[in-house]
Amino acid sequence: LYREYGIEGGWISLGGNVMAAGTKPDGNPWKVGIQHPERPAEERYVGFVFLENAYAVTSGGYQRVFEENGQEYHHIIDPATGYPADNGLISVTIVASSEQKGNGTMCDALSTALFVMGEERALEFWRSSGYAFDAVLVTEDGRVVVTGGLADRFAEAEGSGYTYETVS
Repeated sequence: LYREYGIEGGWISLGGNVMAAGTKPDGNPWKVGIQHPERPAEERYVGFVFLENAYAVTSGGYQRVFEENGQEYHHIIDPATGYPADNGLISVTIVASSEQKGNGTMCDALSTALFVMGEERALEFWRSSGYAFDAVLVTEDGRVVVTGGLADRFAEAEGSGYTYETVS
């Protein structure tokens, strides 16, 4: 719709799904925060991605939760167990170009799938799938893992409490 109506720059946010078209009026890319999974009410971030004609979609087990008999459950189900995914990840953000039709949907599907896979399998998939995307994985052990294609478009958030690493 942006292209159809001649809109050169703007962004749309649907919670964990963001589409950034073009650049800001000053020519800079859009700055999109990746929410801190343990401090969402305080609006803290684990980092920021700078986007131009791209999607960023996040899946995490920290917003849609309930507690039953002292056990907390989230909404991302591992089909192998029928229970919420429990594999060391607490958040996965997928970033891909908006130039290809369907990439927003692809990002949404991949953020959930990679969350279920866990860190090792998610990175293996990123390296070998043939899909054009990058990822930011937030782990239970306090790390933020950024794939190489985002290295120059990612900024750490000061005071997040996480350590950061880039993988290739």
